[in-house]
Amino acid sequence: MRIFLAAALATSCAFAQQPLYEDARVRILKAQVDPRIAEARMQFARGSITYAGIVIEMLPKQTNPHNVCSEVLSGEYLHCRESAPEWLGANLLLQFETDQTHIGILQIVPGATLAVPPFDVPPLLIALEGTEAEAVSHANGAPAGSGSRRKISATNVLRSPADLITEIRNTGKAPARFLVVEFGGPGE
Repeated sequence: MRIFLAAALATSCAFAQQPLYEDARVRILKAQVDPRIAEARMQFARGSITYAGIVIEMLPKQTNPHNVCSEVLSGEYLHCRESAPEWLGANLLLQFETDQTHIGILQIVPGATLAVPPFDVPPLLIALEGTEAEAVSHANGAPAGSGSRRKISATNVLRSPADLITEIRNTGKAPARFLVVEFGGPGE
């Protein structure tokens, strides 16, 4: 009986840590969040970012971590600047970066649609709590209605294929919020 209970406990713990997404660069997990904490604060430790119940483990070594528009590292200066020109017109606020990775918060107002800009290495978008959206991916030049549709809600991970255009439409009544993980920089 003890062996059965130990095996059941080990299986349930492994299941609880099942990644939401994983590739050669990142592993994304859902973390337990204390409901008494009203506002999420981004934290960086040992190559991982934690925000709003999401843990992003950055698998390659991260160098030169620093704050951008949010104090993720206590006592460090902010180096706030605009996001990359590919995000022109989007409400993306960069929070933190290393030489290899850039992390930001993207907001899309209700009823609005955002075309995810093309990248050599497409960014990951992780839907945050309260997000209700729809993603449509289609070939460049094809009408948006001709592509594949996918409902997006909290903790869903969206990675746009580099050869497709992906449009995200906020179908909810509140702003759709995404944690954005971009890859690239001098260390890549």
